[in-house]
Amino acid sequence: MGRTVDYDQIAPTYDHRYARSAYTGVKRTLLDFAGECAGQRVLEVGCGTGHWLALLAQHGFPVSGLDASHEMLQRAKAQVPGAALARATAEQIPWKDGSFSRLVAINALHHFDGKDEFLVEARRVLEPNGALMSVGLDPHVGSDRWCIYDYFDSALETDRARYPSTGWIREAMSSAGFSRCETVVAEHIVQRLPASMAIEKGHLGQATTSQLGLLTDAAYERGLNRIQKDVEVAKERGQDLVLEADLRLYATIGRVS
Repeated sequence: MGRTVDYDQIAPTYDHRYARSAYTGVKRTLLDFAGECAGQRVLEVGCGTGHWLALLAQHGFPVSGLDASHEMLQRAKAQVPGAALARATAEQIPWKDGSFSRLVAINALHHFDGKDEFLVEARRVLEPNGALMSVGLDPHVGSDRWCIYDYFDSALETDRARYPSTGWIREAMSSAGFSRCETVVAEHIVQRLPASMAIEKGHLGQATTSQLGLLTDAAYERGLNRIQKDVEVAKERGQDLVLEADLRLYATIGRVS
């Protein structure tokens, strides 16, 4: 069996991911989505360290954030001092009906135990003409490639169990009372990195991504050993083993009529 990810524990290093990828597509998609209601209140559910709240605040949006992790929220408070922050679950959003114009969940929906309940709550706290956007992977599509899936046992299987498909999200949004639900590609991540460099720089540490953090120690070590063996085989051939990622982050949007 795998484990759960302790976000209080990994909070100090969580933002390192933004040094490895600029996420320019997600930035553009988020600002375009929020920009439809310039100056209106935006809530991020699963706000983590406040990375995306800080971006919104820099562009003039009054922002609020919700997260279940105390340590994540402490960092969000330091990064976005003006944000209204709450420690709570996505299934019980502690704001009144119609409090926000936009609600976002970025790389967060797969962490919510009650995804249907969250969508109902999202609909409740959005005002008329409000909108919800969820951004995340869809490992059900089958077109993505990732070295994490290639080398680490059960990583892809686990992701398919915890990430809902974009089709499911649209249907669930509709059931929760949203209309005009649609999905677009927010980010196409294409990365190639020598395996030796990835290991040296700590890009394959268990705290770098939840896919690795959920593995047992034994499964994680088996994956690293496979990579090391392929590194040695490549060296014998006078080559470098290159680890690749070809992933898409999808934005699924639902609107309040």
